[in-house]
Amino acid sequence: MSSYSEYIGVVARTHGLDGMVLLMDTIGATSGLSVDSTVAIGYSRDFAKVYTIDAFESSPLRTILRLRECPSADSAQALVEQAVYARPSDVGLREDDRHRIGDIEGCTVVTNDGNVVGVVTDVWLMPANDVWIVTMPDGRTLPLPVIDDVVLSVDVAARVIVAYILPGLLDLSTNSAEERDE
Repeated sequence: MSSYSEYIGVVARTHGLDGMVLLMDTIGATSGLSVDSTVAIGYSRDFAKVYTIDAFESSPLRTILRLRECPSADSAQALVEQAVYARPSDVGLREDDRHRIGDIEGCTVVTNDGNVVGVVTDVWLMPANDVWIVTMPDGRTLPLPVIDDVVLSVDVAARVIVAYILPGLLDLSTNSAEERDE
């Protein structure tokens, strides 16, 4: 099942009588999904079952799909609260677009003009976008959203991330847990 590694969302409920399901907690990476492509659905990637998409619709407000193997609302009801996974290639992701957590933790974050922001000390995997926690030289932590407007480049070999610090982002920095406990 490992080829279905990209989390798409969770089946929230059935939609209509023909087996259509509504997804919640979607990540927006559904642009490559189409009729006749496949997804895996289950409580985890390791125990997911493969289904064929029979109909698909995605908008900023909702994502719905109908699966060939679930022709009725009753058969689709069994999928509620299970996660939907797709192959990276089906959602437009390439292996070189991705980084492992271990590749990111410990990297130095610098601004595009060379100022050191800090070091990535934690990675939060969030539904909309990941967040890299950067510990700054003064001990404060900064949540760095992993979006194209902020993360400009990642050089894993050099252990350097170049980032644009959005106005107001530094206002979100907090003292580290040790400093709060004192």
